[in-house]
Amino acid sequence: MGEYSKRVGEVGETVVADFLALIGWINPLRNDDIDSIDTEFRKRTNGIDGYFHYVNPMVSSTIENVIYSSKYSTDPYPVSQVTTQFKERYLELAKAIESFKKSELKQYTINLHQNIDTHFDRGVLFWLNNSGTGENDLVSRLSRIELNTGVNHDGIFLVDNKRIEFIYDSICFAQLKYRLHNIDFVYFNNGLNNDDRNPRNGRVMPIQYINSSILPLRASKENETTIIINAIDNFDRDDLMKYMGIAKNIGCNAQGATLIGFPDYSETEHLPTVNNIKQIFNDASFTSQLEVVNYNNPILR
Repeated sequence: MGEYSKRVGEVGETVVADFLALIGWINPLRNDDIDSIDTEFRKRTNGIDGYFHYVNPMVSSTIENVIYSSKYSTDPYPVSQVTTQFKERYLELAKAIESFKKSELKQYTINLHQNIDTHFDRGVLFWLNNSGTGENDLVSRLSRIELNTGVNHDGIFLVDNKRIEFIYDSICFAQLKYRLHNIDFVYFNNGLNNDDRNPRNGRVMPIQYINSSILPLRASKENETTIIINAIDNFDRDDLMKYMGIAKNIGCNAQGATLIGFPDYSETEHLPTVNNIKQIFNDASFTSQLEVVNYNNPILR
């Protein structure tokens, strides 16, 4: 049983490593130990599954330090124990971040960069399984629980099956549809990144997108540019109108085309609604180059 558990854990680490490479989190520090500052919780060290940092394009002159933890199983999520297990894993990761704040690793990272005004120390908890049964959306289930650990950190993001599959499917769809293009993440102009030094797109996915309901991408080749917005939730006419507005603002009304994807979009069922929304939007130069698709890429439409 011990050897089997080890093998499952190693598979989980590989799954997470492949996902991180897909979102541009290249060469994270893996399987390291950080001296514990709470010796009652951990006597000597906090083990971390991984650490990655990047200069945040969403907030000017800021470093994002990300400590991540990977929990992988062949069994479905234990519905009756989800809240209890999540709180335990959340606290474990929070304590690792707490120790990281005082670590030599953090200080070394900060010293590598110039013109940095601040930094955030966050966590990502990957809680995944390959059972193929049961629910896959823990984020919604756990959204209202109270977490009062008394531990200082800048936020912990949960990645469940639904979340990792959405991001993975969205990126793979874009790579398949635009094989000869460069695929980048779009960085929203949000008032915190108005500095001209901040890029508007790039290969690193900001941590803020992990729990977002949409994933904004850009496919570019020479003078061709397409804005892609994929949604985690099913097709909805009000959401479509909202995403059209977002896409138009992202491209400053200058992109060549726009693609909006839903996981359940059916042309036979939803096309009349799409055409109606296009008329209401009342911008022919934009809507004439807008396509709504199913990013799961079914042959039957």
